[in-house]
Amino acid sequence: MLALDPVGHTCAMPLPRTLEDFRRTFIMMETEGLEGYVDGGSGRGITAVRNVEAWEAVELLPHVLAGSGTPDTSASLLGVTDQFPLLVAPTGFQEYVYPDGGRAVPRACAAAGVRYTHSTFATSGFADLAAIDDLSWWFQLYVFTDKGLNRALMAKAAEAGASAVVMTVDLAVLGQRDRDLHTGFSLRGRNIVPCAAEAGAPDTRLAPLWASLDHDLSWETLSTVIAESPLPVIVKGLIRADDACQALDLGAAGVIVSNHGGRQLDTAAATARALPAVVDAVAGRGAVLVDGGIRSGLDVAKAIALGADAALVGRAPLWGLGVGGEPGVAAVLRILQEEFQRSMTLLGARTTADLTRDLLY
Repeated sequence: MLALDPVGHTCAMPLPRTLEDFRRTFIMMETEGLEGYVDGGSGRGITAVRNVEAWEAVELLPHVLAGSGTPDTSASLLGVTDQFPLLVAPTGFQEYVYPDGGRAVPRACAAAGVRYTHSTFATSGFADLAAIDDLSWWFQLYVFTDKGLNRALMAKAAEAGASAVVMTVDLAVLGQRDRDLHTGFSLRGRNIVPCAAEAGAPDTRLAPLWASLDHDLSWETLSTVIAESPLPVIVKGLIRADDACQALDLGAAGVIVSNHGGRQLDTAAATARALPAVVDAVAGRGAVLVDGGIRSGLDVAKAIALGADAALVGRAPLWGLGVGGEPGVAAVLRILQEEFQRSMTLLGARTTADLTRDLLY
């Protein structure tokens, strides 16, 4: 397979072989502003860095002689069995990274059997997803002050084949992203938002839509979304055990332990550290997923061993997209899947259910 140059022309460079190589190549290929937007965090980027370091700090105590040479990597999530406990996290504005990015990422997910999460601000619409065969996906909802638009977005997602709504709750205000301030990078006013257009928003341009986000989210807001959603609701963007329990008490089907990839509140706790307390408090009453700093299939295995039902990865698919378009995303997902399978074998886990905390030092 061949990589692409920054404007989408085929070039002779072969695709990288590791996620770190994809990251480094992405940094070299993209402009400083775009690279900083994709890879940066809020403030000085402390949480973004600690997210990665926290997974690295989890040490392992593998079983041997476990007959785990061909492990079963499948896992069930909300009643649906996936080939791997891995999802692609919601990311918007893919066209900045690659011209057809809004469709390339979900197509690669469908081919790899990986569940996809579609952002409200993705650069493809519901009709685009409905046209992709074998795509399993969730819709990530940013809540607007226009409640009718929220209802229409969820209804359109369900109609197009989504199986859950992921409500993001950690954007009460946009985190200060120092790197964007230094480079002057901005997304404001860029084109239309396809999902909002299909849902009948009165103004489908990015800037007016962004200005109409509901920055006064409350538990009442969550209750309303749950009551009006035609699909199960997953709450994304919490790291506290008590918040997770309250979300489930209100009827959420699950939670995603997330600090927005370190892009909102700098020095917020790393998700690998926050995850165990949430898992223990939820105690099986709903699904628990985690994102933030996942950089390998081994990290996914660690997340499952800590008690998560699945992990989400966001930046790595964008590195693949920027470096190699749809084949680049496919390569990133393949690397993650192969690393996860290899990690299970070396940990002595025959099934994902065997990935438990006794494997952690």
